[in-house]
Amino acid sequence: MNTGADSRVADELPPDLPPGLSPRQAHRRRLVQAVSHRRLWAGLHRPWATWALLALLVLIHLALALRIYHNGRADLVSAIIGSRSDPLLIRAGAQYGRAIARGETWRLVSCIFLHGSGLHLFMNGLALVGLGRLCEALYGRTRFIALFLISGIAGSALSYAGGHQLSIGASGAIFGLLGAPIVFGWRHRAELPPEISRWLRRSLAPWVVLNLFIGLVVPFIDNLAHVGGLIAGVLMALVLGNRVVPGREGSPIVTVVLAVASSLTLVWAAVGVAGKWL
Repeated sequence: MNTGADSRVADELPPDLPPGLSPRQAHRRRLVQAVSHRRLWAGLHRPWATWALLALLVLIHLALALRIYHNGRADLVSAIIGSRSDPLLIRAGAQYGRAIARGETWRLVSCIFLHGSGLHLFMNGLALVGLGRLCEALYGRTRFIALFLISGIAGSALSYAGGHQLSIGASGAIFGLLGAPIVFGWRHRAELPPEISRWLRRSLAPWVVLNLFIGLVVPFIDNLAHVGGLIAGVLMALVLGNRVVPGREGSPIVTVVLAVASSLTLVWAAVGVAGKWL
C-alpha cells in the first residue's frame, strides 16, 4: 500500500465523515476511502472482460446473420439488423420451454447470448458496456463474469418457471449488473468516498424502477427474466468480495471456484448448442 500517496489523496477528499470519530479513526477511514477511490478508477480503464463478453455477443449474432444470408432468406445487412425466426433461435439455444422440460437445461445458459434483432443486441450491448465496466472495476474479471452468468441463468430460470415458452437475451444478466452496484454502494458506504457511495445507491435505482415499469407495459418484454437477474445480482453483491475496498477482497479460493464453474458452464452450453447443429 502506497501510504504516502494515499494519505495525500485522503487529505483531498471532502470531509464528509460521521461525527464522533477520533482523529485516528477519521484518518484511517479517509485512507481506506482514498485507496478505494484509486482502485475503482484504475479498474474502470481496463474492462477487458466486458469487451470480451460484448465481442462474444456480437460474434454469435453475426454467425446467425451469416446463416440467414447463406440460406438466401435476406441480404447481409437485413440479416444483421432484422429479426431472427423462432425456429432459428430455438436451434441456436433459446430458452424454449418444451425443450428444457425434455432435459435441455443448458438452454438456460445459451439463451443469454442470443438476441432477436440488431436493435435488441444494440440496447443490451450498450447497457453491458456501461454496467459491465463498472462491475468489472468493482469485482474484478472473474467475479464479474460469474455475476453476469449467474444473474442471466437466474433470469432464464424464473422466466421458464413463470411459463415463458421462448425467451432470449442478456437483459436478465444486465439487471444483475444493475442491482449489484447499488448493493455495493450501500454495503461499503463507510469505506467508499461519500459521493461515490451516494452515486451508486441513488443514481442507478431509478433505472431499475423505469426498466421494470417498461417491462410491465410492453407485452413482448420478459420481465420475469429481469426480476430473476436483479434478485441474483443483489444476493451475490451481499456476499462477494471485491477488488476495490481494502480488506474486503474475499477468499482467493472462492475466486478460483467461480472461474472453474463459469468455464464449465460455458463449455456445457456450447456443447449443447453444438449438438443441435452437428
